[in-house]
Amino acid sequence: MGYLPDVIRAFLIAVVGSSLLACGSSSPQSTGPTGPVAQAEFGAGTPLATPGERMTYRVQLRGMELATMQIAVGDLTALSGKQTIVVQVHAKSVGLASMVAAIDDTFTSWIDVTTGRSVRFAVDEYETNSKTNVEHTIADLIGRSGDQVPITFALNDAPPQPEPQKVTQADVWDYNAFLIALRSWEGAPGRSAQIEVLRSRYLWSMAVKIGGKEKLETELGELPALRFDAHTFKLTRAGAKDMTSDERDLSIWISDDNDRVPLKLVARTDYGDVKMEIVDYQPGTGTRLRP
Repeated sequence: MGYLPDVIRAFLIAVVGSSLLACGSSSPQSTGPTGPVAQAEFGAGTPLATPGERMTYRVQLRGMELATMQIAVGDLTALSGKQTIVVQVHAKSVGLASMVAAIDDTFTSWIDVTTGRSVRFAVDEYETNSKTNVEHTIADLIGRSGDQVPITFALNDAPPQPEPQKVTQADVWDYNAFLIALRSWEGAPGRSAQIEVLRSRYLWSMAVKIGGKEKLETELGELPALRFDAHTFKLTRAGAKDMTSDERDLSIWISDDNDRVPLKLVARTDYGDVKMEIVDYQPGTGTRLRP
């Protein structure tokens, strides 16, 4: 069971994203998009989200439940001169997994209701292999200057320290904003986009493409779904590929209906496929932002 902490944190420190898989396969072969990645319109316009929406997931490896994860859409709020919608992801280890790895992580985004771009991204999570030390990260995405995004990091109550991140794309997504943007992305199979996604302190380059339509068995019943496939790798603070980090592959299924709910995510690791599957969906009580 010594591998469990690595597996749990590897999955929960991303869903990318957000950001996937610190224990991914070291093989140079990728099951994600191959060849040149063409720019495609991704995440354009108002985010597809409804105040009060709740999506709850079970995270498993080889049938063992590792954690629960919830995506919650909050209220409209003004921030830095922008009208935003608050989106929060909370991941928590459960059962045996909670005994070997402390996971109680919260990712909060303030997403511009006009553009769908994130204004601020805040992360509170346990330090790796600790059940007491909490890391606090804030990315001020609207404060971007040229190719630099201001990021601060603090451990427990220590003063925040600057950790600016160099970016190469016109837009930078955080993990939550990426998932929301994916809900409204449509096109022919094979359509692709090259994007950069923040997972707390670190930036990941991602090639994502639209896969095919499928029928997916879930705890909510058999649902029509659209699959997205992605290949991603970590970047250094200078914006270059981190050669010490393995590349990762993942697939995400979004319901192919009016609600466009993230249903399932599969991340490939050396220990087997880690699966995040929906167990409950609450449609929300507010007015949907995107008609």
